[in-house]
Amino acid sequence: MLLLSEELKQKLVETNRDLRRVYPRDLFNRDEIRERLTSIGRIYTAGRWDGQQMKEWLGEGTLVGVDGSVNTTPGNHPHTLSVFQALAKGTRGEEKWSADLYTPLLEEEEEGEEGQLAREAKHRGRLLAGLEIQVALYAIRNWTPRVVMMDGSLLHFLIDHADAWEELVQAAEQADVLLVGVSEEIGTKSLARTLFPEQGNYSDREILFGVMKPGEAYVSPDMDPPGTGLWKAVLSPSKHPQPVGVDGLLSQSHARGDLVRLVHSLTPAQGRGIPLWLDIVDQEVRVTDALVQAMVEQYIDPDLRHRLLVPKRSDRIL
Repeated sequence: MLLLSEELKQKLVETNRDLRRVYPRDLFNRDEIRERLTSIGRIYTAGRWDGQQMKEWLGEGTLVGVDGSVNTTPGNHPHTLSVFQALAKGTRGEEKWSADLYTPLLEEEEEGEEGQLAREAKHRGRLLAGLEIQVALYAIRNWTPRVVMMDGSLLHFLIDHADAWEELVQAAEQADVLLVGVSEEIGTKSLARTLFPEQGNYSDREILFGVMKPGEAYVSPDMDPPGTGLWKAVLSPSKHPQPVGVDGLLSQSHARGDLVRLVHSLTPAQGRGIPLWLDIVDQEVRVTDALVQAMVEQYIDPDLRHRLLVPKRSDRIL
């Protein structure tokens, strides 16, 4: 049984009431939202390929999945060490790994801890994006795949590492390799702003929840982020009520339907909505707490480890 104070229980009741006021049930009527969506875009059935159809579509090329992972030792700034890994994995057994480390202990301290923490977070995002782009570039230049599927929206690579992203785009276009990103969480607000202009805090994730049927996809010009060279689609590839985001290059928009169908075909109907191949790559590349701890214990001298990286709270007995 949960041990909650009466004050905390009351706060939870009040928060639930406030959330219900902002997100009333009648406003999220599925049929009404579908009607609004079709007024500015198109809902259609994406369809699935069987194994033979997918093989024929891939032709002589392969599918490459790309994912990255970062984990940081527990502790307060600047006494942390972040471990980064990225992996490109092809369906014919090809693998390309890349890795890096980062610790604020080796940098000059700048004024303002709050600003420093934001800069470090941005640096970690740029570093991880750079590693993922690096292995994707290797795959394009050495394996000539048909498709490179990136974990996460392609937009975040453009935002986090614009220079490397431009190099990846040029390499993909020159080699005629299709780029596609799959994002588990839809972070955009473009549809919500169009459909609910009076509700500035609504996001696309919230209005799309439970609206699409399994196997349906949605496209709308309102979703394509302007000035990025990217198209965007929403796909409900499984029975999970939360759809996923799919995006690609506008220069390759002729393959948009095929790429959405590919993502659908690779996603288990009972899963959380992510293609199985990306889940396999994620499992292999993931930097777990246990891995970080083992690496630090093996490669960092004990006196440095305890002086710099082991927080006192790790000695708690309760």
